[in-house]
Amino acid sequence: MTSDQLRWTVFCALVLCLIELKPVLGQGGPPMITDDPGTPGNGKWENNIAIAFSHVPNEWSIDAPGIDLNYGLGDQIQLTLQGGPAVIKRSDHGLIGGLVGTEAAVKWRFLDEEKSGFDVSMFPRIIFNITQSSVRRGLSEDGTRFQIPFQAAKTFGRWHLDGEFGPLTSTVGRSNWLYGIVTGFDLAKTTGIMAELHGTSRTNFSRDVLVLNVGVRQILTQHCVLIGSLGHELREANNEPLAFIGYAGVQLLY
Repeated sequence: MTSDQLRWTVFCALVLCLIELKPVLGQGGPPMITDDPGTPGNGKWENNIAIAFSHVPNEWSIDAPGIDLNYGLGDQIQLTLQGGPAVIKRSDHGLIGGLVGTEAAVKWRFLDEEKSGFDVSMFPRIIFNITQSSVRRGLSEDGTRFQIPFQAAKTFGRWHLDGEFGPLTSTVGRSNWLYGIVTGFDLAKTTGIMAELHGTSRTNFSRDVLVLNVGVRQILTQHCVLIGSLGHELREANNEPLAFIGYAGVQLLY
């Protein structure tokens, strides 16, 4: 079995397992790529510590650990800081290490489902490089990037639906749109499964990258949640090999 066949076998097996589970807590945000309008609450923290990977033939890229810190400033504002170390392993080279791009963001949820029938937020962010050596080593993208996406969410009993859409601009290269949709299902009070399509495309909606991702959340205590996902690119804008991605970590709430 080739490496591509093995990746698809593992991914499809997980999808089938999720489909067969019977009637747990689903929405956007980690471990999914698409964000949701949720905020931690006034004076509360939601911190995600995880290992994330991306694999294409002859190369592994691993964030270890990926650090995502979120603080609630009031009930409708969230302050976010993301970053951390990463390594790349290519078949013909040794390990290359450094820092990924650092992200600073503010989320504002300006509509609530209880009053308006659905949640809506905006989540402007800036992504920059602390060191240019990370760009030279292939650990982060060149330039400074800006995103102004909007998120919307609606709950239908045990089902959850989240969507995200907005512009992505950069000081280097072309501007893009980012978009995503997540559907989740509560299998029990403590367990949720999710599936998403997430992508980016040129502003003329051409040359898009599209990812299919499935995930799970398992509440251990009121302060600790296990989170994980596996995904695979369906399309790649530059005709490069399609990546197999994964995310496994813990969400700390306090």
